[in-house]
Amino acid sequence: MPNRLISEEPQPDLPPQVPPRRETVRGHINIDDVSVVFCRNRTATVALENASAEIKPGEFVALLGPSGCGKSTLLNAIAGIVKPTSGTLSVDGEVVREPNETRGMIFQQHSLFPWMTALQNVAFGPKMLGAANPESVGRTFLGLVGLEKFKDLYPAQLSGGMQQRVGIARALATYPPVLLLDEPFGALDAQTRTIMHEELLKIWNNFRTTVVFVTHDVDEAIFLSDRVLVMKTMPGGIKCEIPVDIPRPRTSETLVSPDFAKIRREIISIIREESLRVFNAQ
Repeated sequence: MPNRLISEEPQPDLPPQVPPRRETVRGHINIDDVSVVFCRNRTATVALENASAEIKPGEFVALLGPSGCGKSTLLNAIAGIVKPTSGTLSVDGEVVREPNETRGMIFQQHSLFPWMTALQNVAFGPKMLGAANPESVGRTFLGLVGLEKFKDLYPAQLSGGMQQRVGIARALATYPPVLLLDEPFGALDAQTRTIMHEELLKIWNNFRTTVVFVTHDVDEAIFLSDRVLVMKTMPGGIKCEIPVDIPRPRTSETLVSPDFAKIRREIISIIREESLRVFNAQ
């Protein structure tokens, strides 16, 4: 195993074996009056209060807000990692009770198995689900993120952006109706982060998996999503939703468009109003 770090390279076109884009009818998320209360040392903390939203199949929705607003708690509840204290949360009509293969999740720090190669990491999920040829599935999805030729390298030999692309490939390799991302590009440099935004949108356009994306970056939320759910604090919850009516595909030019600027001003105004509310309440 060579001790070298592979850097980012230009992304190749999608290989021919990648499944064609398809419209999905799965991945319908219903969040109905969900609250989450954590108790520690006999002290109760309301992490999320009375959150309600509907996310349609194939929709890309961003949860936007500062630390402590409940966005990661809500994402973990959708994943089945956190159990709501009250309210109900369902995916495709089934109440979420625990994590399963229908909801892939990607974190800010990659969760790849360090003792496995990139290919072994991506093939792991299909193998556990009994796929006939998990390595073939792994190669297909590594090709989807432009990393097939790095299949025999280990996570420590890959750059941060490449590690996250392997993570995306692994999450998608089980064909989950829902993909959950918790600030997956937060640790990347600005240039790599911009590349990852465009690559993620290419992948999403192919699969139309329902995506819920947590971020505290206003520009990132607008650039990626169909809707932005702006979160509030004290207690955490959903303050409002902002539709992003900007045509796709989106490129770097989108960031300087009048429509982008208009939505950005609206969201920043809402965040400022919320910040003042919290400040005055202290």
